[in-house]
Amino acid sequence: MLLPALRAIPALAGDTAFVDVARVIDASLPGKAGQRYIDGVKADLDAEREKFKKSLGGAADNDPRLAQKDAQLTARYREEYSRVTGLLMGELKRVTSGWLKTNKRGFTSVLPAGMALAVARESDVNADILRLFNAVTIDFAKR
Repeated sequence: MLLPALRAIPALAGDTAFVDVARVIDASLPGKAGQRYIDGVKADLDAEREKFKKSLGGAADNDPRLAQKDAQLTARYREEYSRVTGLLMGELKRVTSGWLKTNKRGFTSVLPAGMALAVARESDVNADILRLFNAVTIDFAKR
């Protein structure tokens, strides 16, 4: 039953390029800027927590009011993290689509490297995508 599906994979493999998404984002200028932004958000939320705790008159860490504030701050952090991740992924997809349309190597699709058990060196386009992605500027503060 799987044999027909497996036979189709080698035919596609030569047309498919692969990108290590996490590696490209982590190494990129936009990825580093996003991390700095998220680190700043975390620092701001930590400061807000400390200010709130002081306003409670030195409440203990198990105070329910502090637990509620922690839950709110955690939700805000997760929301910002998701938003920043979405911006990065959206731009990476845009850059990758642009590369795919103009590539001279005959690739017709690009997949995350994590989907492959192995990738031939000539199918790895990390350097190309990273170079293009580094030219992107994302304003993470803009809503």
